[in-house]
Amino acid sequence: MKRSNTVTFVSAGMLSPKKRDHMLARRQLYLNYGALSLATILDATGTETILVHGEHREPADVVRSLFEQGALPSRLPVMVSIPSFYALPWAQLFCRLVRVADPEARIIVGGRWVVGPDPDWLQTKLPEANLLVPGLAEPIIATLITETPDVRRLPAPTPDVALNHPLVDGFERYQPSIEASRGCGMGCAFCEERDIRLEKLRSPEQIARALAAVSDQYGGGEIRPYFQASMFAPNVHWGTGLADALRTSGLNVAWRTESRVDALTSETLACLAEAGLKVLDLGLETASPTQILNMRKSRDPDRYLERASTLLTACRDHGIAAKVNVLLYAGETAKTLDETRSFLDDHASSIGGVSVGPVVAYGPPKIADDLLLEWSSCGAAPVDPRSATETGISMIHLSHEFDAKSAEVASLELSRRYMDADAYYNLKSFSYYPRDYTRQDFNRDIAASGASQLPFRVSTGKVG
Repeated sequence: MKRSNTVTFVSAGMLSPKKRDHMLARRQLYLNYGALSLATILDATGTETILVHGEHREPADVVRSLFEQGALPSRLPVMVSIPSFYALPWAQLFCRLVRVADPEARIIVGGRWVVGPDPDWLQTKLPEANLLVPGLAEPIIATLITETPDVRRLPAPTPDVALNHPLVDGFERYQPSIEASRGCGMGCAFCEERDIRLEKLRSPEQIARALAAVSDQYGGGEIRPYFQASMFAPNVHWGTGLADALRTSGLNVAWRTESRVDALTSETLACLAEAGLKVLDLGLETASPTQILNMRKSRDPDRYLERASTLLTACRDHGIAAKVNVLLYAGETAKTLDETRSFLDDHASSIGGVSVGPVVAYGPPKIADDLLLEWSSCGAAPVDPRSATETGISMIHLSHEFDAKSAEVASLELSRRYMDADAYYNLKSFSYYPRDYTRQDFNRDIAASGASQLPFRVSTGKVG
């Protein structure tokens, strides 16, 4: 069997979308910038490297394609990245098929949110894997392709390098990523990064250099990069510095990022708008004082909501589309949901769209059990007590007033209250739909999707 000298990274796809299965959801692309960071490092050492995204393709089709193009079989490992527990079933099928096609294949599996919590549990789910890597792999990636891999969890600060997007199979379809910082450490009960310290942001000059390099990779065509940061929290000085650095470099790039509603000031937002910020994903999560405390979002709900109100108004004033994330949480009641709805109603003119869903406990029992125990004190319970062991995804009955089914209904109702088809398309096409995906494509997919599953109003018009 002739073998290549290629390291193939595969970002595990999903057998079906994680929320609701419709055509529009299956169009979405999520660039695995963590895997691309590793591929970029190896490529810089002269190792032939590619990154393939599973998306919603069948694992068998991906395996077949890799063998047909000669990337597999290889003398070097197949690197499977599992970005979430929703991607685990896809990864299981993929690894099984690779092992059947090439019994000598060396399969290495990473994805810190899936591998890290309990590698022993994951090994039972992926018996074909030769090696599991539980943490960030930048410091050790060069060793993983040798006979003596190092799987220690070493510090991995944000790399000062532009991701090499052309390593991605079909990269032109994806909007690029610029990694701005890592970590959060704000302690929110439901967050996987609650105890991971927030790193210092890369400097404005570093960001500008990365943007220039990425623009060149795309041949100078329009790009709308995502500044990846679990909590993007610059100050006025940083925002002014980025605007100046981009002007000096002659770059005019519209970009998107995410942050908390209490992490940015209006003054900083004005500077970021000048630097090209067009879409801001805001983790409001709730406007109920009770739920703010239960989530550990803040110890001072009134101050939290005051800052959220100020920031949303600033987004509107500076032409930034605010996409507000709302999380229906353990202990949710009609009263707490009404508090959130009332806050959103008051700020509807400042909201570009919403993303709403009930909380989920991710991970095997080793980490899920503590969350489920905490939530049980609020009246919540898992839909299936076996799900943490079986899948690592525990759907939740939030309370006596909101079982899982009624929480899903409430999520759709709230989403449609503030978002029509125009708003949904504008937000998704900015970062997640293929770069050549048009409004005509979108309209055709609406027609092919079940209206009951869509998280927006099909008719035009918007609350406010």
